[in-house]
Amino acid sequence: MQKRELGNNNLRGAIGATAKFLMVLSAAILVCRAQMRGQNIELESFVEGSGAPVVLLGGGTRGADEFIPHAAALGREYRTIRLQSLNISRARMNQPLLPDYSIRTETAAMLWTLDKLGVRGPADLVGHSLGALIVLQFALEHPERVRTLTLAEPPAFWVVPADELSRTTDMRAMYELLLTLRPDVDPTDEQWIRFRCLLGECGLKRPYPASADWQEWVSPRSALRGLSAIATLKGNVDTLANFRRAVLVVTGTNTVSFHRRINEILASHFPIVERLELPGTHSAVVTAQDAFLTALRSFFEKQR
Repeated sequence: MQKRELGNNNLRGAIGATAKFLMVLSAAILVCRAQMRGQNIELESFVEGSGAPVVLLGGGTRGADEFIPHAAALGREYRTIRLQSLNISRARMNQPLLPDYSIRTETAAMLWTLDKLGVRGPADLVGHSLGALIVLQFALEHPERVRTLTLAEPPAFWVVPADELSRTTDMRAMYELLLTLRPDVDPTDEQWIRFRCLLGECGLKRPYPASADWQEWVSPRSALRGLSAIATLKGNVDTLANFRRAVLVVTGTNTVSFHRRINEILASHFPIVERLELPGTHSAVVTAQDAFLTALRSFFEKQR
């Protein structure tokens, strides 16, 4: 009898231990899946000033560094929050991207980060290039978290009709290049040179590895990893017509034609929209900083 009871106790103990193990395993799987979607991932953030929150996301190869002077200037009136996208932070730390990295990975991480920073109400969102695509997607997913939306040339290929994308040479060339920049493959010098040329900066030469310019070459080149997420993002233009926040669409006067066309399509669908032309190319928000900040402050004030 004692042996039987001992055997039963051992069996119950084994069953209990197995159940606990399965619960821990299930919890770990849920956490892993959440992290793969960008949930529970905190973006690098740089906060200055106080007041109403202004969230800034820079382009896909320079990221938060782009908006350092802008944040310093706006920080006299607002609480500025520069966020670093995952593709850049992981490249700089030599860490892998998530296997299923996407723009929605970035927006989920952005939501988590803003919550951690205590920014749970509407904020002014400002983005350039990849950063603009991320804040656009975030705004469509969470319109209640948006006071205004400023988009400086987002590569929103999903708004372009498929037949137009296929017959527009430069647009299709960038789209096809982006598809090769997968999260699990290190970008090459040739891809970096091609990428820059398609944005209007042709004729770049690879520096010698021992030169002073080498790190300035390697760092942004590495950040191309994962930019296939731009081309694989899907959406419906009807969601733009339903977005009821004020939008400022910013274009460089000498930008490449496909970015100008994407901006035109976006502006034609948003119900509350202003357009701003800045002197310069795709990087006009950086090179024409003073003009951009003047227009941005005016835009913010009109929506207060």
